[in-house]
Amino acid sequence: MATISNKEMALLGLLSEGSMHAYGIEKEIENRSMRDWTEISMSSVYKLLNKLSEEGMIDSEVRMAPNNVVQKVYSITDLGRSALKERILFYLSEPEHYLHRIDLATSHLDQLKKNEALECLKRYRAKLEEGIRCYHELEVYLKSVSCPTHSMALSRRPQHLLRGEIDWVDEYIEAITDMEDNC
Repeated sequence: MATISNKEMALLGLLSEGSMHAYGIEKEIENRSMRDWTEISMSSVYKLLNKLSEEGMIDSEVRMAPNNVVQKVYSITDLGRSALKERILFYLSEPEHYLHRIDLATSHLDQLKKNEALECLKRYRAKLEEGIRCYHELEVYLKSVSCPTHSMALSRRPQHLLRGEIDWVDEYIEAITDMEDNC
């Protein structure tokens, strides 16, 4: 079976919940803030729909909407469901290697003065804390609208990752603080 991309997975995932027209897909992406945690963009939705249709992963049919507008409605096929399931199983089983800009900056820290490095890392930490607050607010909202567990996980996981990053940056700040000033 052909491997699907992250964008294709996001689109197939939405269609696995029910048939939709392209505008409905766009609204769901927007409502779920999917552009913050997927690679799917506005311009890619139509291209992906065409590609997935050509590959037999989705079907489409033209329907009359309640407001007498003709809409092309897309639905996932069995082939699309199989590809989606295969990718979900893989992603839930294999950790992903991340490339972080902070690692690149850290590898060249010797180009900064100690106080410059500490000032930047403290700002970095503050932004991590801000991220935790935002994801916590999202979690509170998701609870208030009785979102399912898998949706709640999208607000909880980033909080845990950001807390781990704060632990690392605190340790790093301490190490830099303990360094000799001429280092």
